[in-house]
Amino acid sequence: MVAYLRLLPFLGLLLADGPGVAAQGIQGVSKGQKWTKESQSFFVPGAYIVEFEDENGASFQLSSISLDPLSTAARIASVPSVKQAWPIHLLKRPDNSTLTAPSGDSSHSDEVANIIRRAKSNDTYSPHVAVQIDKLHNAGITGKGIKIGIIDTGVDFNHPALGGCFGKGCVVTYGKDLVGDNYDGTNTPVPGPEPYANCTGHGTHVTGIIGARSNPVGIIGAAPGAEIGMYRVFGCTGDVGADVAMAGASQAFEDGSDVLSLSLGGASGWTEDPFSVLLQRIVDAGVPVAVANGNSGSAGLFTAGTPANGKGVTAVSSVENSMTPYYGTVGYVNTDKTSTTGQLPFVYANGENPLPNITLPLFAITPNVTTDGTFASCNPLNSNAPADLSGYIVLVQYTLGPCDTWTVAEFLAKNNNAKYILYWLDAPGHAYAPGSDAVGFGMTTQLQGQIWIDQLDSGKDLYLTFFDSASAPQGSSFLPNPTNPNAIDTFTSWGPTWQADVNPSISTVGGSILSTYPVWAGGYAVDSGTSMATPLMASIYALLMEARGTKDPKTLLNALSSTALQLPFYDGTTLYNELAPVAQQGGGLAQAYDAAHATTLLSVSSISFNDTDNFVKKTSFAIKNTGKKSVTYTIGHNPTLTMYTFGNGSTGHYSAPFPNPIADGAAASLAFSQKKITVPAGGSAAITVVATPPHGLNATEVPVYSGFITLNATSGENLAIPYLGVVGSLAKLPVLDTNFNYMIRETVFVLDPVPANYTYIVPVPTSTVWNETLVPLPDYPAILLQIDAGSPLFRVDLVAVGDTKAKVNTTNVLGADIVGTLPGFPIPFAPKGEWIVAYTGMTQEGIATPAGTYQFLVRAAKVYGDVKNPNDFESMLTQPFNMAYNWTAAATST
Repeated sequence: MVAYLRLLPFLGLLLADGPGVAAQGIQGVSKGQKWTKESQSFFVPGAYIVEFEDENGASFQLSSISLDPLSTAARIASVPSVKQAWPIHLLKRPDNSTLTAPSGDSSHSDEVANIIRRAKSNDTYSPHVAVQIDKLHNAGITGKGIKIGIIDTGVDFNHPALGGCFGKGCVVTYGKDLVGDNYDGTNTPVPGPEPYANCTGHGTHVTGIIGARSNPVGIIGAAPGAEIGMYRVFGCTGDVGADVAMAGASQAFEDGSDVLSLSLGGASGWTEDPFSVLLQRIVDAGVPVAVANGNSGSAGLFTAGTPANGKGVTAVSSVENSMTPYYGTVGYVNTDKTSTTGQLPFVYANGENPLPNITLPLFAITPNVTTDGTFASCNPLNSNAPADLSGYIVLVQYTLGPCDTWTVAEFLAKNNNAKYILYWLDAPGHAYAPGSDAVGFGMTTQLQGQIWIDQLDSGKDLYLTFFDSASAPQGSSFLPNPTNPNAIDTFTSWGPTWQADVNPSISTVGGSILSTYPVWAGGYAVDSGTSMATPLMASIYALLMEARGTKDPKTLLNALSSTALQLPFYDGTTLYNELAPVAQQGGGLAQAYDAAHATTLLSVSSISFNDTDNFVKKTSFAIKNTGKKSVTYTIGHNPTLTMYTFGNGSTGHYSAPFPNPIADGAAASLAFSQKKITVPAGGSAAITVVATPPHGLNATEVPVYSGFITLNATSGENLAIPYLGVVGSLAKLPVLDTNFNYMIRETVFVLDPVPANYTYIVPVPTSTVWNETLVPLPDYPAILLQIDAGSPLFRVDLVAVGDTKAKVNTTNVLGADIVGTLPGFPIPFAPKGEWIVAYTGMTQEGIATPAGTYQFLVRAAKVYGDVKNPNDFESMLTQPFNMAYNWTAAATST
């Protein structure tokens, strides 16, 4: 029986490539890492997407759930009118919480507009400068006439910087709400006419990056002349079914969007899931699609996001801002306490006891005035400090541990009569000191604090002005990034795909981005992620369409990739002389102006030499000279660092926090059919490339090598083609981690294996989700899972042991008699990763299993394995365990 039906008007573009899922990769306990995520649902139980033979599509949910959704999908696909069917997977929401109203009043932003305004006639906004958008803006290119469709969480279009309206003449001119506030990914959406949302801020932040108009906090949209469409696919809480997200992308295409921007998805590494294939077809139909590649950088290589890994889709990595923005309450600093001339704004956040309307000199707690040589002493200050600090704003480093914020404040108040304390930290936040005798507290940024300390040390006097919290203005400040300006963010997900496709495609600025936020939630916020880099990339596409007069995705991506700026490798602490791998930066940092004016067009945006089993020894690319004069090109090669996927390899430079060891001195050799070639005006030429992978590498650790084919032209253009390859066999990669995949006592926070035949006593199951409100919390059985490589199909099934076999009904799936499936499984196209999944006694199919002895059968298909062939799976059995049910009322709900 069909429970619900939703039409997907563009689903006919899907290929019949099989099912797909976007599961979130997480850090694991292997190699000393910490678990960061517990059990979760990966797909909507019993729900399927179908493509009909007439190229229409629909999604629906069955009232009963099969033990094998892949078999069910195959049965659905066997209906004569159905071309293909897929289980519906869930995509995680890009922001993890709903908003709460901050302290402070955003209505006073205009009071500081003349001081902190940065959006001037000439674009000097640092993210734009980094990718040359400023040059296009200064030339009058704004994306006029281009439509950018955003698939996201909705938008507060009432925001003044977003036009304050929806429809013609506004910033957000089209789009729709596909889901409503109450949709959580598992229930039925209730669409609305307008894509308005203020219960979550992600979509508003993304929209501002593209289209923000003049405002008092110094930001400007990257494509302010473009029309923006918003397609809301998330409710206020929860996730989104892939069918709904796909419907949003389909509708954006049908509504005439010239570019799509999607800052959603999850770790994957596979190109075959239906969402990735849908976006591939949209690109094939002539619309560029920019998708966030994900923020799973800590998980290392082969974590390319889905649907960013669709073929032809522009997968976007993130680069850190050169100027770090801060948004909060505005105060002023001056060297003259009696004059406002020369005063400069700074931002801070008020604490539990806010700073009052006051102007006082600044005194910094530094090693020069502390007896223990710290910036936040809990010991007596020395004679260099005033005995009475009541007439100062006292600048103190925010600390944790024994000498924490509360202890420092209490100590300074009692021993030095401090009344007003301003902490400095990495970002504005709340500072609390309950019980202290001090009057007011606030917190500013680490960089601001360090700047003031340096100024005080140089002999300057500084006076700080604060306002009463009820009337204090809100605003921003931009401070030079002293740590990693224009470096690739370590959180950005790495490629390649599990088929060794080049991923990501390119990078833009996504770290530390100030943009719009729902008005009631403060109006503006700073956020980081490939979510922020992606709308910048979509904006670049709009600008190039206007500048070059073409909307062809391949032409535009090739131009962007060939003109990008290659960046050095940054591991979180050290900036290397060598270039970062292509699997991290793609073609490099986009250079929009150069791409807009390039007269040399290359036939490819990247080259994959694949793995050892599928090695592409020889390939070619074409050079087209669209200029008015002949151009001579010198062909060269610039290798990047080679990185091991597993183990320590030969790692002379390996930094322990970084997941991928460096293979020192390892680089491929490339030979070219011609090292120098002259191409006449309007002519073309082909170059053949012969590759030799690096020698002396440990293939079992799966090193990924890469680099750039360079073309230096007499016209002044310097172009490059990124390439990568894999040493070793992806098909032979071990998938299941033999050190894990066992039963634990997760609900009592013990991750060691339980002994064989351990008995779990739990309440009678009524749901696949365990009840966290029970007191005491039952000792639910849980399984710790880890796969070290991606799998086309990852299954975890319950099997009966001994006498229990006679008590249960079983179904044979891939040669094994199973009772049911662990909730959240199977996962088609699973990423490498780790999971902890609790089992209540009810299977994914809603079967409450009787008391008895069981094991979990863990099976993962190998990278190129046939998911219908049991011989292509690795398998493990957990230790046997006993399920017993508490039929009494001993456990009560809170």
